[in-house]
Amino acid sequence: MFTGIVKEVATITKITKTASVTKLGVSAPLVFSETKVSDSVSVNGTCLTLTAKEKGVLFFDVVSATLSKTNLKRAKKGDFLNLEPALKVGERLGGHFVLGHIDGEVKLRRIIRKGDYWQLEVEYLSSFKKFLVENGSLALEGISLTIKKVFPRFFTSDIIPFTYQNTNLKYKKSGDWLNIEFDYLLKKK
Repeated sequence: MFTGIVKEVATITKITKTASVTKLGVSAPLVFSETKVSDSVSVNGTCLTLTAKEKGVLFFDVVSATLSKTNLKRAKKGDFLNLEPALKVGERLGGHFVLGHIDGEVKLRRIIRKGDYWQLEVEYLSSFKKFLVENGSLALEGISLTIKKVFPRFFTSDIIPFTYQNTNLKYKKSGDWLNIEFDYLLKKK
């Protein structure tokens, strides 16, 4: 379980693909120092198992089912990823409960500079509308965010300068695909 508070923006240094697994090598000095093999780590919001550590690089195996549902299928060397180690019992919960189980992808419509902050406009599938509640929580790229306004085809979320500067959002552009996880408390069976 995670909180949606990104610990580090990491860089993909290596990608190895086989028929059934994609191995991501990620340079992340901060997260490297505080994790061990077998730990769960949120990678762009996707809960992955740390399978190896070597010379400052973390390695994650991503199976085809995970690739099909996330933007990790488009990952390439040099891309920036949001990382968050799993929540430890007793730690402060700064965002909201994020499971790391991606519901799908949404498309970034645009990022608008609003003086000292930014606003995201994010297009969504009609099947996602039931999970979008104004002032409700969601995770985009593993970042705990609040939905500002819901429109028929897109929603908005305001991004404070700290979040913008300390996540991969500063590298995103219109048309990019973002991983989304809706607030677990809003999901119905």
